Amino acid sequence: MKGRPSSIPVLLVFLLTAVLCCSVTAEETAQVKIAVINMQKVVRKSVAGQKAMEKLNKKFESLQEKLRAEQDEIKAFKEDLEKKGPLMNEAAKAEKEREYKKALRNFKDQSDDAQFEMRQAESKSMEPVLKELEKVVSHIGEEHGYTLILERNMPGIYFIDSGVDITDEVIKAYDNEVKSKDKKGKK
Repeated sequence: MKGRPSSIPVLLVFLLTAVLCCSVTAEETAQVKIAVINMQKVVRKSVAGQKAMEKLNKKFESLQEKLRAEQDEIKAFKEDLEKKGPLMNEAAKAEKEREYKKALRNFKDQSDDAQFEMRQAESKSMEPVLKELEKVVSHIGEEHGYTLILERNMPGIYFIDSGVDITDEVIKAYDNEVKSKDKKGKK
């Protein structure tokens, strides 16, 4: 064993380094202040979020009404075809079936367009709300000394102590912000 260096000093240096690193990390972690927010709840419960959702619902109902009317027409056409089909000659029956399939394709296209339009309207309607909310959350974060504010419904978050949930505080602050802007705008 004379020619081999001992591994004990190397092991001791490694252990000492690990202990020092862990103690520094534990100290730094004690200063971290984390909060969570449920953005869906904020949008649903806040005044501005409810107004935006109300507009979206009106648009959605309008689009749905159009689609329902089209769907009713297609249904009536199909019932008529089923009633009169046996009385028609093959060429007339084939023509009506082509018309029915074309109407179905058009309805599917209209439905897809309506869904796309709703997604765009939602994005356009929610963008100002979310931008303003971002400012409010940042202000609360700075004011209360938070290191990190997370979305409650993020993947990978399995447990949250209710004491770190600031959703209600954000709703209140956001509503106050909106009210103060409304008052300034009316003056």
